[in-house]
Amino acid sequence: MNSRRQIGPSTPRPEPPAGFTLLEVMVALAIFSVGLLAIFSMHVSSLRTNTVARGVTENVTAAAAKAEQLLALAYDDPQLDAGLHEPGPEEDGIDNNLDGRIDEDGERGHLNLRWVVQQDCLGVDFQGHKCVRLEVTSVVNASRTRDIRINFIKTERL
Repeated sequence: MNSRRQIGPSTPRPEPPAGFTLLEVMVALAIFSVGLLAIFSMHVSSLRTNTVARGVTENVTAAAAKAEQLLALAYDDPQLDAGLHEPGPEEDGIDNNLDGRIDEDGERGHLNLRWVVQQDCLGVDFQGHKCVRLEVTSVVNASRTRDIRINFIKTERL
């Protein structure tokens, strides 16, 4: 007796399909496209933010440089006389057009500098000082402006 029995011809088992269907590829491309668009929008946003940050840094640097110049002057220097001081771009002591040269002939740029000096602004009890409010303004995108203000006190004694 033969214990082996064969029940008809052997049929091959079906192979699992290889690769992806068209629908799967399209869904994957859609998800990938959404991711790329998100990355692109983040890139554009970071460029805008970096541009604004650069402008603020330029303004702060120019304001700090001018504040140091004014603090180094003698107490009775004409640049520290009471009132508004608004020098032109060719004589303000900063690099208005950011080309590396300060106050060259015909200089024009997006930075504007001015300062207001008040004599004895802390009252009569504290005489011999001047309060200075320094402001640097720059034009951003031809319409918006950025302002940086630095306030300091120049004393007669020092």
